[in-house]
Amino acid sequence: MDYSAMIQNRKSVREFQDTKVPDTTLAEIKRYYDGECGRLVPSIGTELHLLGADSREKLKGAAGYNEFMIGNAGYFAILSDEAEHMAENAGFIAEDLILHMTELNLGTCWLTFKDGEAVKKALGIESGRRVVALAAFGVEKKAAKRLFLNIQNISKVDAVKREFYSPRLGIESLVFSGKWGNKDGVDEEIGDMDHPLWQALYAASLAPSYLNRQPYGFVLDGGKVVLISKDDAYTDENEQKLNLGIVMLHFAAVAEQTLGKRTWTLGAYDKDLGLPSGYRAVASCKL
Repeated sequence: MDYSAMIQNRKSVREFQDTKVPDTTLAEIKRYYDGECGRLVPSIGTELHLLGADSREKLKGAAGYNEFMIGNAGYFAILSDEAEHMAENAGFIAEDLILHMTELNLGTCWLTFKDGEAVKKALGIESGRRVVALAAFGVEKKAAKRLFLNIQNISKVDAVKREFYSPRLGIESLVFSGKWGNKDGVDEEIGDMDHPLWQALYAASLAPSYLNRQPYGFVLDGGKVVLISKDDAYTDENEQKLNLGIVMLHFAAVAEQTLGKRTWTLGAYDKDLGLPSGYRAVASCKL
């Protein structure tokens, strides 16, 4: 898979055609999960459940996108053994699956939930593992472009295309050198758009997060990239850990295309990075 291309092509889809995903495609998704799909922590046991569009009614009140269910879609759930970093691992796995679905010309949308046991009960899943990740997928229904008026004054009114997302922060706002907030030397370390590190960090900056809040960042520290998690009032603990798993998948997958396999070391970082209150180092990766 060309991860860089799929990450740039991927988008969250809110409307799906009333078209069943072919059984051959579902079999390919299952084959990919069983074989090629990446794992952040391979020792954690997981299972994939592929679910039909009839799950929409079952999931009402238990899951959704911003509290609303997505219609005309299939769904998939990742269940996991109870273990440290299980949510980060599930985010890593599920995003790899989503990018493969993008390669298969399917649209996808991450869903949120508060109670994994309620999701299992609603879907009739009998398993001792926990529901950690949930997403919708299917054939995208093309929507008309949406416009809104940006009225600056009575003589200046701009028509602006309205997307389904808010603007993202770029590398210049997410990456620092040595200490959080220090931009000196960042450009020299990450290079230009053709540099493998720039490309990997750019891919990480495109990781989906709730309302594109991007509650994360990076500190470059002597041959390592340190992933920083930022507390966010709109993102609960499980969602934030899923976000971090997605970020780590984007970075590692694109870095591997040019630098070779890269593995994240999870856990606190043993160096003062000058992080503000509510910020913490959660993983690092050798370059």
